[in-house]
Amino acid sequence: MANASYFGTTIDVEVIAVVDGDTVKIDLEGEPENLRILTLDTEESRPVPGKPYTPWGAAAKEEATSFFPEGSTITVEFPGDEPVDTCLRRYRDNYGRPLVYIHKDGEDFQERMIQRGYSPYFTKYGYAHFESYHDRYIEAERQAQADHIGVWDQIEANGQEMRNYDTLNAWWTLRAEIVESFRQAKASGVENLYDSRLDYAELSDRIGDEVIIFTELRNYRRTLGGDHAIVTIGSQSQPFKLFIPDAFETLDGERILSLLTERYIAGEYDGQTIGRPRRSYAYVSGTVTRYPEPDGDPEIVVTSIDQIADQPPSN
Repeated sequence: MANASYFGTTIDVEVIAVVDGDTVKIDLEGEPENLRILTLDTEESRPVPGKPYTPWGAAAKEEATSFFPEGSTITVEFPGDEPVDTCLRRYRDNYGRPLVYIHKDGEDFQERMIQRGYSPYFTKYGYAHFESYHDRYIEAERQAQADHIGVWDQIEANGQEMRNYDTLNAWWTLRAEIVESFRQAKASGVENLYDSRLDYAELSDRIGDEVIIFTELRNYRRTLGGDHAIVTIGSQSQPFKLFIPDAFETLDGERILSLLTERYIAGEYDGQTIGRPRRSYAYVSGTVTRYPEPDGDPEIVVTSIDQIADQPPSN
């Protein structure tokens, strides 16, 4: 459980190496593990597909390295208070990396990086899980913007504008507000309500049950040699899907695809919007099935737009 100084479950670990300003490799019970640091989205320190390498990304990596150099001990805080084993299973990103907050000697690394302009307050997947953290990160971002430093002065930091933070922040805030409404619905006890990422393992135990899934809708594709569509959430680690039968051959299928395109699926490539922010998240109701049976990934078959909603049902 969390100790008196923190809200989430914590463990102390040794740093192996800093990967980027928002990613660190640590020794976890004798095994190397890359941690994805919550609420940060620093620029890239090396070329990666779809996202620009920037001088400020390299500077963010240097700042992280100075904060927790190789061999140093850091406190890792999970966004929940479950036992460590449960946290390690539940709180992982699309690529399987544990999602955490990081502290060292009582200093909050996230707040430090945001206030010094190395990252905006990154809310694409929701606000900070603890209210006091959320308040501090908002204030840290305000201070950085007032000082006009780092990502808020792209010309000074990079020599040119490398990312459109105005568009990104507006889109991230929209998404964060939607995630917050889900958290409130979950806390209020809405029955059979699941998150496609956080509750992915539990969904495998609900095959055949009627549920409501809160899920990101990242993209869709036509099935090979068929007229059906598969909607994915963009996660390799939690590959939950929606299956739309005869999506390209029936009016109902075409209406579902049109709704997804116009309301939910953003114009996005490798994490960056391309001029068309959308809601991204929806509540999808239906029966949990597997494809392929008997051991495939959990999915829901969608045959009507009535199965897709912006808001959860009220109790």
